[in-house]
Amino acid sequence: MGRFEQRRIGNATLVALQDSWAPMQPGSFFGTVEAAAWEPYRDLLEDDGSFVLNIGAWLVRSEGQTILVDTGIGPRPVQMPLQEAPALPAVLEAAGVVAAEVDTVLLSHLHFDHTGWNTTAEADGPRPVFANARHLVQQAEWDHWTESDASKRAARFDDVLGPLEDAALLDLLDGEQPITSELVAIPTPGHTPGHMSFVLQSGGERAYLLGDAAHHPAQLSEPAWSPGADVDPVQSAETRAALFERIEREQALIASGHFPFPGLGRAVQDGARLRFDAIEASA
Repeated sequence: MGRFEQRRIGNATLVALQDSWAPMQPGSFFGTVEAAAWEPYRDLLEDDGSFVLNIGAWLVRSEGQTILVDTGIGPRPVQMPLQEAPALPAVLEAAGVVAAEVDTVLLSHLHFDHTGWNTTAEADGPRPVFANARHLVQQAEWDHWTESDASKRAARFDDVLGPLEDAALLDLLDGEQPITSELVAIPTPGHTPGHMSFVLQSGGERAYLLGDAAHHPAQLSEPAWSPGADVDPVQSAETRAALFERIEREQALIASGHFPFPGLGRAVQDGARLRFDAIEASA
């Protein structure tokens, strides 16, 4: 089963949650990046040349609210070499939270590895897992994935999105929005048109929950490296570079659901570039 890691951010609590993980080949994931370009980053790869793609989510406790950021890859079959069965609800429980306690689900975007536990399959059809929670999505994101039958199929609309709408659990956002006074959703488009990240600020501390603004620590040094899943790779690269510069300037914590678990660290200046200084998981 996946792991969890808890950290205080001022008066708020941030918990890294692992749904599953998978080894990925850099040449396939970052298709436009030549193999030789990875040589300076060999220390960020496994012995076989692959890298670990964590599939994570985040729990935020802020001002009495229990907030889940993304819902992992979920229980449905996927074309990924998952190394563990997805188990986000069980990991949440291990961290002391049951699904019914979640007040808000923030969906950074609507790719399948961020919406998988929105629902579970029941005899009468898909049923929301977080049935007491408002589910928040950017309007531009929702519009993108519901504009045609093809885009709906790509987003698994009938399984993981439509049931939220049918249950009146869906709220659509427009631009930057406060979730609590400590947690703010900010647009970070490029990976998808309505992608958003989240800033958690409390007690003089700050953390940025990236969503899919980046997938690998090398992207701090190489923000122009855009994975094949980016809808607009040019905009994604521009967004990523600006976001990491902002994080480094503010000396904020990075919280990435795709960097190796727990995905926490800092952006530090290394010559003319930034690099990721990871905070290791506790034993």
